[in-house]
Amino acid sequence: MREHAERLAVRSVLERAARLVGPLRGPTHSVREPLQEYSQGSQGELEIDATIENILGKEHPERDDWIVERREERRTQIVLMMDMSLSMSGTNMALAAVAAAVFALKMRARDLGVVVFENTAHVVSRLGESAPPEAVVREMLRQPCRGYTNIEDALKVGARELLRGRNPRQYGLLITDGVYTRGGDPTSVAATFPHLHVLLTEDYKMNEWLCRRLAHLGRGDLFRVRSLQELPQRMVDIADKLLR
Repeated sequence: MREHAERLAVRSVLERAARLVGPLRGPTHSVREPLQEYSQGSQGELEIDATIENILGKEHPERDDWIVERREERRTQIVLMMDMSLSMSGTNMALAAVAAAVFALKMRARDLGVVVFENTAHVVSRLGESAPPEAVVREMLRQPCRGYTNIEDALKVGARELLRGRNPRQYGLLITDGVYTRGGDPTSVAATFPHLHVLLTEDYKMNEWLCRRLAHLGRGDLFRVRSLQELPQRMVDIADKLLR
């Protein structure tokens, strides 16, 4: 019965995330390059303006003068760091799982890492390992919501996870109200990220100053969400911004 309930919960979370995400189309960008003489398959379309500019005035065009343009998938590696302290129990936990599922559905499996934290932080989905969305959600739902909030350890573990990646487009995304009740001052760790974005979950006890400071030191942006009920939709907006 427990396994059956878990399968139903995972399916429900993924279905809600899929409705928010909509049709899955990976972000792409335009690449211009010389036509490869012995290339197999399509190289794209001839870029007429660039080619004419290269061959203009030449009696005999050179091989690299012929320019083609193609669309290439734009890959991004992201580590989510999500609060799983006692305040996230119940419905909040399900909303956090939907929020993580949004990224799991929109990204390549090996390009997403997920870290959860309370008294300490630990990894539920490793960057570089191809955990499918079902596995990410299942591990999220299995996390006990307990203890205090250690943002410092969350950032340390998240930064180590990003070191596993090799893509130049790397981001950390910390979801928090900015109130830490365990561990030290997290600001010194923020600067170790190539880019650290912070999603401030607004609350009467939130520490907006700390969240702004973390984002500033991490060369990232501060996003806001008014309530956890709005978290899944807000994650869609952030994913669209970071993955474009």
